[in-house]
Amino acid sequence: MKKILIIAVFLPIILSVNCEPVVPQKNVIQKQMIFDNYDYEDIVGNVILGPLIDQRVSTLDNPVINLNENGLLGLNFDLLTDQFETLSFKIIHCNKDWNRSQLRDMEFLNEINNFRITDFNYSVNTIQPYINYQLSLPKPLISGNYILAVFRRTNSDDLLLTRRFMVYETIASIDHVVRVSTTINRREENQQVEFSIDYGNLLVNVPSKDISPVILQNHNWYTAIRTIPPTLILANEGVIEYRHLDLTTNISGWNEFRFMDLRTLSVAGRNISKIMASTTSIQAILGLDKSRASLPYTLNFQDINGRYILQNNDPGESLLNADYAKVQFNLKSDRIEGNVYVIGRFNNWRMDDETLLKYNPSNQSYSTHILLKQGYYDYLYAVEDSSKPSYQLEGSHFETENEYEIMVYYRKQGTIHDEIIGYKRFGSISN
Repeated sequence: MKKILIIAVFLPIILSVNCEPVVPQKNVIQKQMIFDNYDYEDIVGNVILGPLIDQRVSTLDNPVINLNENGLLGLNFDLLTDQFETLSFKIIHCNKDWNRSQLRDMEFLNEINNFRITDFNYSVNTIQPYINYQLSLPKPLISGNYILAVFRRTNSDDLLLTRRFMVYETIASIDHVVRVSTTINRREENQQVEFSIDYGNLLVNVPSKDISPVILQNHNWYTAIRTIPPTLILANEGVIEYRHLDLTTNISGWNEFRFMDLRTLSVAGRNISKIMASTTSIQAILGLDKSRASLPYTLNFQDINGRYILQNNDPGESLLNADYAKVQFNLKSDRIEGNVYVIGRFNNWRMDDETLLKYNPSNQSYSTHILLKQGYYDYLYAVEDSSKPSYQLEGSHFETENEYEIMVYYRKQGTIHDEIIGYKRFGSISN
């Protein structure tokens, strides 16, 4: 169940001069906006935000675009209902810390910041009815962090979902390398990111303050590396280096992702043991997963770095024919300290009640159910325990192939917002 702040406002009936009542506004719903990738109601199904490629939103690319190129971002999402609702969206500019900036709408958009969503379609012959909505985002005027907020009608307080995206410029260039950790006792499990930023002739008064890099692994903001001090500043050359010999830019390599193939609901796909369908629901039971903590690193297949791909291989093959299944995750394990979650890009890496696995002592295993649309999914098991690493069920290896991104934020002296003047995406193996 989503946790939101709801304020019910009841307005008194006001009589007009001819004593006829004016209809009051009832139950004005105000949900506290979370500046993160978040769904505010259970009615929200699958959500994809990414570059538009041939009029479809890509799940294999991150929600990041170049300010000075022609590409646009698109949003595609389902509402799990057959009752049409009028929806709108707006865009919010944020600073590097994902708090709302002080910019006015007209400073980052050349349109009125309230857009109606007009492109929608009903699902076809699905057990779970839904309405699929799609929109293209207007290109902002400046670079930076942004929040896309979708809400009912024109009431921006009646939120349905929020998603993060970024717009960058190529003012600064980034040179990088990913290597084995220089900290001896972490060499087997960590990856160390070293990089330099060349900002050229850009006016930078205090490089260590005006420029702020952030490192993401697999586009997971919960493990982002921030507040990275430079190790060398060459002000005359416009270069800053970040080559730490400690753990400052170390990040756990984790393991290659587990996966499940839910592209067909007619037969059990890979890593799915059983499909059970009725006239009201579909259930997909995964095979019994086990801890990989004590196993050596192996690369049996190429994963997609925590992503998922929506695809329907059943008759019809259209994504509007793609159904939803209640997927049962099963993990064989003794009870461990801390909570166990299943995570991936499909749930925005969130460890919350919806992804929490419950322990069953009778069969010594953890399990949970999550409603997912037909497709191919990467996932991992994470543990929330302050005394042990979150990868304790998966293991962590420096050899693991991960995707990294470096964003270079810049606050020009005298301004009230952060720009992104450089961006680079790369793999830990293919440097």
